[in-house]
Amino acid sequence: MSSLSIIWNVTNRCPWNCAFCVMDAGINCSRAELSMEDKMKAINHLTGIDCKVDLSGGEVMLNRNDHMPLIKALSKKIGKKHLGISCSGAFIGPQEAVFLAENVSGVEMTMDAVPDRGFTNRPEHYHEIAGQAADHLKRAGVNVGLQTVITREHLNNPFILDELYAWMHEHQIDEWSLIRYFPAGRGINYPELELSDEENRILVNYVKNLCECGNVPNLDIHYLMPGSGKDSYCRCVKKSIGILPDGSVTACFWGLDIRGNIKDSKFYLGNIRDDTLSNILKSNNAKYWFDYCGKCPL
Repeated sequence: MSSLSIIWNVTNRCPWNCAFCVMDAGINCSRAELSMEDKMKAINHLTGIDCKVDLSGGEVMLNRNDHMPLIKALSKKIGKKHLGISCSGAFIGPQEAVFLAENVSGVEMTMDAVPDRGFTNRPEHYHEIAGQAADHLKRAGVNVGLQTVITREHLNNPFILDELYAWMHEHQIDEWSLIRYFPAGRGINYPELELSDEENRILVNYVKNLCECGNVPNLDIHYLMPGSGKDSYCRCVKKSIGILPDGSVTACFWGLDIRGNIKDSKFYLGNIRDDTLSNILKSNNAKYWFDYCGKCPL
């Protein structure tokens, strides 16, 4: 089996309340979440698989007292080069940045517009906090990636992307990822933000032209974005899986309902609390996805 990309959402809790959050995360979220003891045990259930783990949430750094030891233990177990963090940038100061530099290969945050520009469906100061964290991380020597969820607001106001590229270039951001907007999770309430294939292609080409001006940041376009140049076949299980805060393993990180739960039983593979990932990937549901050769089922 080739290297597997794992998005492990370790918590539902988050200080933000983004309108289209896939995980339906929030500060008062009370949905089931593995105990810290079970999260630590789950690390051992990941071994034996050639994988890269991306810890996400919710907000990983909200519960720093627990999750920083988890990051350190996971880094030691699978190797720093195989561990990344996806977060909002909240709670990352100079000390946290140094810690992350020692334990992860990189940190990715979401930035849909420059820090001083408001953006529909993102909370006030959301991008400002990401910008501050990016500066701390860069000073600590962390590889910093920023991802932009492409929505109709970018199509209607493409100058937002011009500003964003200029900001990333100035701040020496290492990688810029373009992500297709899926009406998943709470995003189900905002189908109007989704772009057609042709509209996505227009913006992909627009950004490609922007990035011809310099070597920073490196541009990475999600494989389901038309114009990415990548094969758009479904990568469920063959290339990627997700782990939810309660330990459920899902074939597709985007296949979630409005409450952030697995939307269809065919995506459910098992629970990392109860079994090793190696065994989970031998289940009948996993076999279905190994054999599946179609386009994205969403």
